[in-house]
Formats: sequence, structure tokens, C-alpha cells
Amino acid sequence: MLTIGYIGNGKSTNRYHLPFSMNRGHLKVKTIYARNPDKGEWEKVPGVLYTDDIEALMNDKEIGLIVVCTPIESHYAYAKMALDHGKNVLVERPFMMTKDEAVSIFQYAKEKKLVIQSYQNRRYDSDFLTTKKVIDSGKLGELLEVEMNYDYYRPQTPNSVTHFSKYNSYLYGHGVHTIDQVFSYFGEPDDVHYDVRQLLGSGRMNDYFDLDFYYGTHGGPPGRASKAILSA
Repeated sequence: MLTIGYIGNGKSTNRYHLPFSMNRGHLKVKTIYARNPDKGEWEKVPGVLYTDDIEALMNDKEIGLIVVCTPIESHYAYAKMALDHGKNVLVERPFMMTKDEAVSIFQYAKEKKLVIQSYQNRRYDSDFLTTKKVIDSGKLGELLEVEMNYDYYRPQTPNSVTHFSKYNSYLYGHGVHTIDQVFSYFGEPDDVHYDVRQLLGSGRMNDYFDLDFYYGTHGGPPGRASKAILSA
């Protein structure tokens, strides 16, 4: 039995994590920390402790895994705090703000002999797994190009943004899912070309991206694509 504690009580915890974690016999959700645990946006789960005391979560010896479901700006600090308290850590995407933070926190977990990982649930989506199965069957022959589109029409989202932040944008917030799918199947590309734009104008979020991942036809795993394109 793995006992879990969550940091954050927003959409990520309630819509993406709890429905899975609460329906597995080997998982037990014990505690959810939030600055305002009585906020009524999400219905409380019976039997789960809601608290605004972060130390109560960190010092609970029964909890073996802490899941960080907060805005990206606090991911590194909460992850390090959990590791300092001897907890394994799962961090919502985007994992960290920078590559340096990611390298640092992985190394820190290794030194602590603990596990830290990014929550990339889209590796297990049925459409992606079905596509992998078809490719692996060899029925498509040699792949020359794979195109993956992320169609997300929510005009109220970019229209509500009045300043630019690369961390709170479609590329960081949504593109990471499909990028991870590309990397998980094809591996690290030989070259990358990208076109990222703010179609709504300067000072707004990047609401358009087209990423090309290039894979050589020689030297890579057999049957893998020579070129993969990600666009949205």
C-alpha cells in the first residue's frame, strides 16, 4: 500500500489525480494540503484529511509519496521540501521552470536515494497507445513523417492574458504533453526546428507553435521515424 499526500487542491488534483488514485487498491490518499482547504470549488473527499499545515503533511511518516499540483513557480521549492522530509515526489507538468532546476532536483533526489518524476499521464492515453501498437506492428512500413496536432480552441484563455509569460502559455502548459509522447517513443531528436508566435500581439501568451523534430535514418532504433512534426 502506497500512502499519498497532495500539495494543492485545484483542478489538477481533483480532476486528473484523485479519480485515479481513489480507485486503486494499492493506493491510499491520506492528506491534501492547501492554503485554503475550506475553499468550496471542489467537493471534499470523505476520509481524506484537508489541512493548511504543510508540516502535518511533510512529517507524516505514513506518507511515502507527495504529489505537487501547484503553479509551476512553486514546483522546485515544494519538491525539494518533500525530498528533505524523506518523501518520494511526483510533480505535475510542466515539471520545472528551467532545465537547470530539473537537473538539480533529479540529482538531489538521487543523493537522497529517493524517486522524483514528472507526471506525464498522456503517455497512457488510448489514442497514443493504439498508435504505438499500430506502428510497432510494422503494417505501416517505414515511417518518413509523423504529424501530431494539438487542437485546443479556448478563446477565453488567451484573451484573459495581458502580459507575456513563457511558463503560463500553450507551449509550456499543453505542448509538453505531445512533446513527451514524441520523446517517449522516438527518443531524443537529432535536430529541432521551432516556430512559436503570439498571434494576439506583443505582450500576450504564445498561442501558436509548430515544432519539428528530426531523426536521422541511420543510427537510430530500427523502424523509427526519420522526421516527426508537432504543431498546434
